Amino acid sequence: MQVLRSGQHLRVYGGNLHQRQFQHIPRTIRRVVQGRTEGLCGLLAERGRANLLARDTETNNLKDNDMRTITKTYNIFLLAELSTAARETAYSEWLSTFEYSWSSDNRNTLDAFERIFNIKVTNWSYDACEYSYRFTSQYSAEEEELSGIRLLKYLVNNYWHTLFKPRTYYLKGNFKKQRKSRVLTDSSCVLTGYCADEDILKPIYHFLNSPDTDTTLYDLMDKCLDSFFKSCRDDMKYQCSEECFEESCEANRYEFLENGKMYN
Repeated sequence: MQVLRSGQHLRVYGGNLHQRQFQHIPRTIRRVVQGRTEGLCGLLAERGRANLLARDTETNNLKDNDMRTITKTYNIFLLAELSTAARETAYSEWLSTFEYSWSSDNRNTLDAFERIFNIKVTNWSYDACEYSYRFTSQYSAEEEELSGIRLLKYLVNNYWHTLFKPRTYYLKGNFKKQRKSRVLTDSSCVLTGYCADEDILKPIYHFLNSPDTDTTLYDLMDKCLDSFFKSCRDDMKYQCSEECFEESCEANRYEFLENGKMYN
């Protein structure tokens, strides 16, 4: 018995066979691969040709005349059209893959606050339920105890140009042509341009409008951080709420199967 390699032909002599007659060998040819023997089931050897499927020249895939195409029809629903149970399934599956999108922007605001004011925040965290933080002050003991009008003057002298930016005017909506006011100021998102700036600076602006003798500089820094992390927690709580999920589905026209599984 001769084992054929790729491209070789089998010649059979003897008996009543003609030298050039095609001969089918209805048996399995065995081969040795890396020390073990395997059977090539269903392979017929024939001199001069191989029993192979035709190949599609465009897709380079083998053609199978027995291949079938099956079409399946789905009923598609918007969230508002689902049953109560299906809506709960849709929300649960969305919540299992939820990722809070604003964590990096919140971190940028916190970093900017630390660079401007002499504090260092450590061991902080927040989620949709709670928040925690610690901070150390790098102000002197005398500065930490400033309050009332003295604290007001200290903030104005050291941080006025950070807390208040000249108001910008644009010429007929053209953002390339602008001018800065020499009189009017703006305190909107002055740290990074993100809304969390207003949350972390809110206690300072409140103190500048209504200074009191009970609040020291150290207390004011603590109030700023508490306001910031509280807003982060509240925002994250809303972002993963069912109300936010419904608004997102409506805005993006998400579609679902009847059982609540997302279709697109």
